[in-house]
Amino acid sequence: MANWKDMRAFKQASLNMVLAIFVMSVSVFSYGFDNSVFSTIQAMDAYEKRFGTYNPETKTWGFTTQHLSFLNSLGLPAKCVGAVMGLLVAEKFGRRISYIAMQFVVLVGIAVSYSATAYGGALAGRILVQCFVGWDNFLVPMFLAEISPAALRGAIVVIYVFAHIFGSLICSFITLITAKYEGDASWQIPLASMFAFPAFVLLFSWFVPESPRWLVRKGQNERALKHLRWLRGSRLSEQESQAEVHALQESIERDRERRLRIAIAVAIFNQVTGQSFMSQYGAIFIKSLGTMSPFTFQSIASGITCLGPIITFTFVDMIGRRPFYLVSGTACIVATCTLFGFFYVMSFGGIGAVTAAEVPHLRLRDKNALMVYCTQFVFDFIVTLTLPYLLNADYANLQSKVGFIYGSCGILGLTWAYFCLPDMAGRSLEELEQMWTENVPARAFRKWKSPAETGADDDMAKIAISPKQDSDRC
Repeated sequence: MANWKDMRAFKQASLNMVLAIFVMSVSVFSYGFDNSVFSTIQAMDAYEKRFGTYNPETKTWGFTTQHLSFLNSLGLPAKCVGAVMGLLVAEKFGRRISYIAMQFVVLVGIAVSYSATAYGGALAGRILVQCFVGWDNFLVPMFLAEISPAALRGAIVVIYVFAHIFGSLICSFITLITAKYEGDASWQIPLASMFAFPAFVLLFSWFVPESPRWLVRKGQNERALKHLRWLRGSRLSEQESQAEVHALQESIERDRERRLRIAIAVAIFNQVTGQSFMSQYGAIFIKSLGTMSPFTFQSIASGITCLGPIITFTFVDMIGRRPFYLVSGTACIVATCTLFGFFYVMSFGGIGAVTAAEVPHLRLRDKNALMVYCTQFVFDFIVTLTLPYLLNADYANLQSKVGFIYGSCGILGLTWAYFCLPDMAGRSLEELEQMWTENVPARAFRKWKSPAETGADDDMAKIAISPKQDSDRC
């Protein structure tokens, strides 16, 4: 198993890989800004006056239940459209081209949102940005998993979650300041700041390589070898690089379906635990309570939530996926509003993202990932669409009692995870292929021995697939 005390993990982190991951993480900031900007500015008086309706009884501006529901939920089907676009472009032209193309989608969405003068324009801009988010959700975790060595894969995929949360934190500080401004500047400035991230990515996209695994699937072994060696720097010898490409070729021929069921289950529980309550409606809910500024709350909650990915990044490959998911998931169910995000990103959110990136089969990776993310978006849409009707006094009027609904779903998710969630820490994607082929039970993943660990004469033994093997060889 992976162990941070072993120099294996650090040995595989070349400067080229760090630069590629950094540029990709900056793109994810746009995703974090989307969640935080739109969910926060909709609680601003100027935004409600610009795009909401006037209530003559209360003499205030605000959104109707239907408009609020549409604003936060209709963008979710756009996520599915974005994921499909990501699949089509990534499968035909490669991960890198797909990654660059989605930056133009978010630029258009931001421009429409910034220049909107009526509710329809605000809704259209949000839908376009959500299209990018779906594309990003589909592509980036999978891309990161494919370019990462086994010893670092869990931590690197968690960087995706951290970048999302950190983007939200930055935005929460911006909206905390601009909320005091008069007029449309209060919500336009946060939207304008979103332009920085796709612009940065387009400027430095030449640091992002193509996925060696995608190249092998397309029969471009020489290019795969070139990009693999660029990613690892001088960490891999010529013989090791060729052996890893050969192992990729062999693993692509294996196929199992059990993993798809696991990834879909993770995607469902990612949403039905009620994360949309805080990410989409948190600011509106806190404002309705009248106990504190929703913008101050958003800043505090985002700051605490940022600690979750940092802790997960540090220990996920050492402790394993299952312990994080089960322990943090339990804490998530009983957490307060402020601490919900902290525990969520260490369980249903963070470990869920890692699992979804690791599980899909190599040959069917794009199609399996699309099914997983579309499932997640469908349930995200259902939860987000129904939340205003569950919360508001004119309908179910449950208010904070919705926690009982989502808490029950969280308990179901933990029960499923105990019996069905495998721990894939420290395993290469090729090694996992062999484990799926052998139908290793979920709770036995940590105990399974690779051919190299058992001394078998196998191609898997010729490449470094775990920290223990590398340390033994050194």
